[in-house]
Amino acid sequence: MRRIKILLSVSLLAGVIAAVATQSVAYPPFLAQAKKFGAKDCRFCHVNPEGGAPFNDRGNWLVAEKERRHADAVDPAWLAGYKVKSAKKKK
Repeated sequence: MRRIKILLSVSLLAGVIAAVATQSVAYPPFLAQAKKFGAKDCRFCHVNPEGGAPFNDRGNWLVAEKERRHADAVDPAWLAGYKVKSAKKKK
């Protein structure tokens, strides 16, 4: 009887850990705010779909804005001022 209780407890604990340990899709507040600028996932500002470094042009621009504004964190609302760089002209 005691082994059954232990087995059930371990199974329940493993299930809870598996449910909680799922990978996060994005930092929800940033992605939610960036959606109004066309973001569908983290690749809107990051190179990797999971987010984090490295950043693409838009992400690098946001980091530069953070430094320019002396802010503690990036604000996705700044994307309103981002201008897409045009393709380099061929010679």
